[in-house]
Amino acid sequence: MKKAFTLLEMVFIIVVIGILAAVMIPRIKTNPVAEAAVKLLSQIRYTQHLAMIDDKFDSSNSVWYKNRWQIVLNGNKFSIVSDNKFAKNPQNNIDLHNIPLKGITSITTAGGCANKSIISFDHLGRPLVGSLAATTAAYTATGNDGVLLTSDCNLTLTNSDENATITIRPETGYASIES
Repeated sequence: MKKAFTLLEMVFIIVVIGILAAVMIPRIKTNPVAEAAVKLLSQIRYTQHLAMIDDKFDSSNSVWYKNRWQIVLNGNKFSIVSDNKFAKNPQNNIDLHNIPLKGITSITTAGGCANKSIISFDHLGRPLVGSLAATTAAYTATGNDGVLLTSDCNLTLTNSDENATITIRPETGYASIES
């Protein structure tokens, strides 16, 4: 006697597979804002890492602090730069200069980095905000460029449908995606 599937068993299996597919497919859909937030978060952490391993202090250079690693936000793009040299992507050795965040129309800043488009890090990984080119000392007073972050910095990534917010904490520079 041969063992085989009956037509009823085959129909039942097809129905079960169809139900599983109907449940799983919506979860597979990608979210471009969430993907861009993860990418930018990764690049913020990479910038902080570069700053901590590449201490820019130089006693023979009176403006050594202007060479700190910084991430520059411009519209829906970012660059990672130090001393007019762009960081390299460790995966493909391409300059991280004007890298677009796909699916994002703008990045806005609020909180401790409101109206600032540059975030840099010192040798301890502490975040500083504002243009280092405009600073006149290694650490400046509150409200100036190149000042240590004193309250949470919120970066909001936006497209026509959704938002995602990245929060950078003062003192530690810990960054996370807020939902």
